[in-house]
Amino acid sequence: MPSFPRLKRISFLLGLIPFVFFTWSLFTFSINIPWLDDFEAPMTIRAWFAQPDWFDRLKMIWFPNNEHRIVTLRLWVMLHYFVFNQLDLKALLLTSHLYIIIIFVLLWFNLPNKNRWWYFLPIPFLYLNFQYHLNTFWFIVSIQRNLVIGFGFLAMFCLSKGSYKLFVTGILCTMLACLSNSDGLLFIAAGGMILLTTFDLKKLAIWTGVFITFLTLFFWNYPSMGSNQNGLIYLVGHPWQSIQGFFVFLGGSADYFNEQDSTVRLVFSFSMGLLLFIIIIWGFQRWVFVKAEKTYPSFLKRWTSGELANPNQLFLAGCLTFCLLNGILLAVLRSKSGPFVFLIGNYKIIATLAMLLTYVVTTHLVSSIFTTKWVLPVALLFWLSSILTYYPAIKNRKEFLLQDYQSFIHEKQGLGFSKENVKKYELHLMMVQMLNKGEYIPDTK
Repeated sequence: MPSFPRLKRISFLLGLIPFVFFTWSLFTFSINIPWLDDFEAPMTIRAWFAQPDWFDRLKMIWFPNNEHRIVTLRLWVMLHYFVFNQLDLKALLLTSHLYIIIIFVLLWFNLPNKNRWWYFLPIPFLYLNFQYHLNTFWFIVSIQRNLVIGFGFLAMFCLSKGSYKLFVTGILCTMLACLSNSDGLLFIAAGGMILLTTFDLKKLAIWTGVFITFLTLFFWNYPSMGSNQNGLIYLVGHPWQSIQGFFVFLGGSADYFNEQDSTVRLVFSFSMGLLLFIIIIWGFQRWVFVKAEKTYPSFLKRWTSGELANPNQLFLAGCLTFCLLNGILLAVLRSKSGPFVFLIGNYKIIATLAMLLTYVVTTHLVSSIFTTKWVLPVALLFWLSSILTYYPAIKNRKEFLLQDYQSFIHEKQGLGFSKENVKKYELHLMMVQMLNKGEYIPDTK
């Protein structure tokens, strides 16, 4: 049996494997070629210079993309352009993944103090997998979701700590999450839940007032919500499909049959989602209520005294609320599109986050020996399976984009657009102009 220091060094090297492989994959398979909505980036640059008036430029930054405000993405694109005088989608995508450092640092400090490293070891294997590869390698989806998660988790951390300075920071981070993608709005509800749990009525009143004002501005001249209304109408007639959809979404991390539209995918994902939901309810019931009631027998007294939950519990509850609300919202609005819509690749990052956060909750209820003996092997198998299942699609996507870019340049069609739409939106002209000015240099291999 190796000595403890040696064992810890070995485990540290083991934990580095998913970090190194994920980073290598990012640099190898991300590509400076736009696909479909990625054209938002060059169009932002063109629209900025087409509007000499600053007020018009601000309106352009604020204007929705489909049904999302993507203010942070547009500002990031323009900042990068002014610094480097170039559009580099790959560089922007790579830098957006710095949010992973934020997530892992926050989770580290929310693990049990004793044997923290052993509890942390499964986390990189659970999260740095390739289940959600679309979110990893598709430029616009990646940046939108990464910014939402990064800013949102920071906001939950700030609110869980209770200080007024961090409360203000939490408000700002929540706003930035909302302005990165529409699901960032769910952090408003998650933050309100934290403040309500701590019975901090003054902060809750400020939070409510600030975000009522913010939401009024957010939805001013917003695109039609007709599709959402249709989803609500469908829900009334098909409630079971929405319930099923919620659990399928929540268990999307168990979807290893991505090439089949079969009930096998739904059964596995539904079962995983139901299991996670049970563990979440059981975990918080054991961790928050059973342990706390020994000191504060009265629930009302614990709540009104602000002693119902500690900062670790509040942070994890806030982040899990965001994940669960994502599932509820999609289940309500998207069930009419069929059950497989919940297994779309760029949704799976939320399911993976839910699984990861559920694991962190359980670390406060099980021993580190149990974690290394049972959870770590499962996490390692989960990570390896994601590579075997999804890596061919990742490599094929890059090869496809390289070929499709040639079709776009020479035949004026491709990259998600027909020849008619390329002409209608002057996409080919825009890209050729940027090529000629040296503002855009595409990858060639």
